[in-house]
Amino acid sequence: MEKRRLSIDSKDIFGNPIGFYSEGTEIISGGKKKAGDPFTGIDTGDWFKGFFMQEVSGVLRFSSKDPKNAAILSDGPDNTWLSDELFGLTDKELKEVITKRLLPFFINNARNILEI
Repeated sequence: MEKRRLSIDSKDIFGNPIGFYSEGTEIISGGKKKAGDPFTGIDTGDWFKGFFMQEVSGVLRFSSKDPKNAAILSDGPDNTWLSDELFGLTDKELKEVITKRLLPFFINNARNILEI
């Protein structure tokens, strides 16, 4: 869900844009990325491929194993991303996970344990 939100919607967890390509990027990419088009996160090498979810003391943590992750989330001068709120689930995504994935799993698991 997180990858879909970033790559298709180009939005952070609050629905804000994550960034836009510059004229320089359009030139460097030979026109494959047009100036003003939204970032997708896909073309950032291993950043997108390195996504993971980890449980720490009952809290789910989302991040990327790619070393560029620190730069993407920083306020540094080379960072052109508009948001550092990239990881996590929106309220809508969380509701979808609970109702479509977790709840059916728990119900089926309870039925199996109770043999009903």
